[in-house]
Amino acid sequence: MSARPKQNGSGRDKTFVAETTDGGRTFHFVSWIVPLSDPHRAVMPAVARLKDGTIVAALRRRIPGDDKTPCWVDCYGSKDNGRTWTFLSRVGETGTGNGNPPALVALRDGRLACAYGDRSRVKLFARLSADGGKSWAEEIVLRDDFQPDKYGDKDFGYPRLVQNSKGELVTLYYWATKELPQQQIAATIWEPENHR
Repeated sequence: MSARPKQNGSGRDKTFVAETTDGGRTFHFVSWIVPLSDPHRAVMPAVARLKDGTIVAALRRRIPGDDKTPCWVDCYGSKDNGRTWTFLSRVGETGTGNGNPPALVALRDGRLACAYGDRSRVKLFARLSADGGKSWAEEIVLRDDFQPDKYGDKDFGYPRLVQNSKGELVTLYYWATKELPQQQIAATIWEPENHR
């Protein structure tokens, strides 16, 4: 989950782990994924669990107050059920302004897939990792025909990602085109087997 903790003095949004041991009746704080001393925004986690039990979290990152430096997605891992976290990698850039949150899924073949939008390049991307999020293959362009509405709104993305029964990846996101200028929910279905 994401919060704006007061104790770090900066008001920077951060992501934390909460745990329930009574079926969801109560929750207790476990850890911060990114240390409170980190000066950058780290929110809107997408989480997957690997076959070995490792939890991997992809986070939306931004330098607060800086609209010129591209935002990005970072990946962190925990081998102790979220008690402690280690930085794994920088997945990709999500453009200037406010960036875009990631989607993350563990594939049946053991790889990870991460999807994210880049508002500067105006494209929706995905990347695959064969080593638990430590490194990522080349970017895959999922969609590149976005057209801002008549007001010039470039907001798009906010993907969700799932592997269907055929092994395909279904990426859901919101989008606008010349033919359908109102932002709408759209999907791209693609085969991770074609990308190694």
